[in-house]
Amino acid sequence: MTNPLLHGDYDCVDEVPLHRVRGNQLGILLSIVASVLSQQLWILVVPLIIQLISRSFGVKYNLFVRLFSRLFPVSARTESRVLLRFNNLLAILFLVVTLIASLFNLMTLAYITLSMLTIAVVLALCGFCFGCFIYFHWKQYWARRSA
Repeated sequence: MTNPLLHGDYDCVDEVPLHRVRGNQLGILLSIVASVLSQQLWILVVPLIIQLISRSFGVKYNLFVRLFSRLFPVSARTESRVLLRFNNLLAILFLVVTLIASLFNLMTLAYITLSMLTIAVVLALCGFCFGCFIYFHWKQYWARRSA
């Protein structure tokens, strides 16, 4: 019996294979490094657009996944699509705040939010999902509040 998560057709329904998640994270990290090294924060428009497309149309349209997931070994381990959408929203918010802050020449705010995104992405690549941690505590807060 074959495992449908190992195929390259992006047909998983509720879960996304870990190598695809890591490909997206690597793409975001490389964009951040390129923008900081070149001191051109407008480069962050690229990952923002990619994340917006991925959020709207799904992971199969994520350019970072298509380019960088091949660098990671194919994994049968998966991440929940709900958690990935939450993390995607956080990444979009950090990128938007960074770009708007740099547009208004609020460079301290821009680099603080960019640093927060960088830390979250590096931690995720190392195996700790900070967004998942926040999501868990958010859900617990609402569960306690409604009880």
